[in-house]
Amino acid sequence: MSLIGTVAARMARRRMRVMQQNALAPRAPQQQVFERLLAGLQKTAFGRDHDLSQVRTPRDLATAVPLQTYQSLEPWWQRARRGERDVVWPGLTRFWAISSGTTSGEKYLPVTSATIQNNRRGGFDSLVPHLVAAGGQLFAGKLLFLGGSTALREEGNVLIGDNTGIMARHVPRCLRGLHAPDAAVRAMPSWEDKVAAAAAQTADVDLRMLAGVPAWIILFGEAVLEHCRSNGRKVETLAEVWPNLQLFVHGGVAFAPYANRVHELIGKDIRYTDTYSASEGGMLAVQDLDDDAGMLPLLDRSTFFEFVPAAELGKDNANRFTIDEIETGVDYAVVLTTDSGIVSYLVGDLVRFTSREPLRLVFAGRSAHTLNGFGEHVSGGELDAAIAAAAAATDAIVSEYAVGVIYPTAEEAMGGHHYLVEFHREPDDMAQFAAALDQRLQAGNEDYATHRNYGLLAPAIDSMPAGEFLAFMHRRGKIGGQHKVPRVLDQEQLDELRAAIAQR
Repeated sequence: MSLIGTVAARMARRRMRVMQQNALAPRAPQQQVFERLLAGLQKTAFGRDHDLSQVRTPRDLATAVPLQTYQSLEPWWQRARRGERDVVWPGLTRFWAISSGTTSGEKYLPVTSATIQNNRRGGFDSLVPHLVAAGGQLFAGKLLFLGGSTALREEGNVLIGDNTGIMARHVPRCLRGLHAPDAAVRAMPSWEDKVAAAAAQTADVDLRMLAGVPAWIILFGEAVLEHCRSNGRKVETLAEVWPNLQLFVHGGVAFAPYANRVHELIGKDIRYTDTYSASEGGMLAVQDLDDDAGMLPLLDRSTFFEFVPAAELGKDNANRFTIDEIETGVDYAVVLTTDSGIVSYLVGDLVRFTSREPLRLVFAGRSAHTLNGFGEHVSGGELDAAIAAAAAATDAIVSEYAVGVIYPTAEEAMGGHHYLVEFHREPDDMAQFAAALDQRLQAGNEDYATHRNYGLLAPAIDSMPAGEFLAFMHRRGKIGGQHKVPRVLDQEQLDELRAAIAQR
């Protein structure tokens, strides 16, 4: 084993104990983070304006700083982006991440040097469960991180670019020789060019880890196989290309809809580690057990968590709970305060805690991606689970999907949901796929079941042309990196995709 591997495995064992202890007793590490962040925020223009010098507890913070959105914090962040110091965090905020803008268009998010250091530690945390279980052999080969371009544009004293690209520029020095693809490929602005170059560059190396959003890793893996075949190699799976591949770290979306395709593409048993991260807070939780989808929250880094029950979103008096006050089985909107000057900020994510001792959570979707045309309140997490159940019931493999609302018309008095699904392998019976999806939603969502009994049509399913979702994302300039296909479509998006079906 390499020296790096030996040291990393030893560090991982210590870190795992801390992560588990924190998940059993979350109040103390979160209180320490709260006090550290408050000390920094009090030294800023935002802190003075909100009288944060008088804040002592999370309850005080909730009174001083109501729930924030991008729109409410943007004026402060604009001042900092123009080069003003001590606006939302002490000093100059040099880096700014362009977020994918799932809920509110393109967003510029502050990334301080403190946050970069925190994210580096969080990146190691995502490897900890595997290093504890398998040792440090991971570091005897290459590690692939497929993210946005590392090329940043300069505006005055600040640098702006993709968040994953910013983080890739700050990979620890000891790991830079293991990072794949190389710096020149990582800087490519074109996603297609980057994937092709990365495929060619990594097809002959000893790759041991993949990390990225599942949909883009699938496209990359297919490009690798195509490159190998075009060069005379008879390969069917990535395991034949990289026999020592042992880990896939993924996140950004629920893995279940992509699982069958990923397993087929890789072609052997490896470890899959789910993570929950956000541009606004870095790495927030990591799956620690193979047989439990729940993730341990990272409570001692530089993020203070609060949670608002999803049912209370939009209410003036919405409750804000600290992590030691949560209940299992409830969908919560995530509220973050960080060392980038992000304060009491609704990130737009929903999570659900599956256990309290230790604390474990699962990603439950985006708050803006709730399917709710008629009061059925179907979350993104429920949609992902239903699609995965339908695929399993019909031996189908789903590449991508989205759903929109069909409203009543003069010709049809009842409304419903229209699912647009791109299959890698279609079901033999599409009606069976639709029925399995419908049954799963009714079994897990009382509101949906009630509406299906009266007033809501059965789901409509249409198979999308291969590559149509990729073309859809192309037209929006949202290819690669952290960009994801929206699960719930607005009317304009639904009409555009339905038109693609009609033109087949």
